Amino acid sequence: MTAIMEDDSMYKYNPWINKGIGLIGCAVIVWITWFFGYTYVKLVTQPKGPGIPSSSSVDQNEFLLTLDEIEFWTCQTGVFNSETNALKEKEQLGQLGWDAQIISRDPFIVGVGLAYSKEEVLPIQELLKEGGVASIPKSVISPERAFRIRGTGAIQTAQVLEKVNAFLKTPYHARESMLSELENLMASTPHALTHLQEASRLSIQAERTLSVDLRKMMSLNLYGEYLNTLASLQK
Repeated sequence: MTAIMEDDSMYKYNPWINKGIGLIGCAVIVWITWFFGYTYVKLVTQPKGPGIPSSSSVDQNEFLLTLDEIEFWTCQTGVFNSETNALKEKEQLGQLGWDAQIISRDPFIVGVGLAYSKEEVLPIQELLKEGGVASIPKSVISPERAFRIRGTGAIQTAQVLEKVNAFLKTPYHARESMLSELENLMASTPHALTHLQEASRLSIQAERTLSVDLRKMMSLNLYGEYLNTLASLQK
């Protein structure tokens, strides 16, 4: 009985066996990571500096992407130093039936509607005024951004982000030709793009069924999810 107990102790504390178990554990972790894959987005520079290629494939799991500047007008309803207060403003406007979005950070700006000139956004301002909501026309510039996207689904992620960026830059009268391609891209997207996929689906539906004025009211939702997606992937 004593000999058996000594043998058990020998195996328990044998350093080579412990190292072998550790190596097996590492191999399992590597296999799980490879099997399930991941998508990782790193901000390279903002704006793009010389020497960073735009939308060019480096290898199967890495993609260098430049997202163009987006410029539009919205109706600014509030500016806040706190994200909590901005979210409260958004929620209150939502309860009144307005599709408000946080369109920038530091400070946090809440807006309603998306148009491509000051004149186009004035009807939305008037509707807000009639509903008891004060606002001012606000010019918004989302700067050019360059990213390095890595991992499983990197190229697909880059294609989706690039197409949404182009869609948001395009005036309403010229969007029809883009709808089918955007819809096809969104048919199967990486998990990290789920919310952007839903916002794109609603925008495509709006483009096909609603008047221009109503589309102006809804398009800011897609822009908001576009910003949220970039922020989420960078984390």
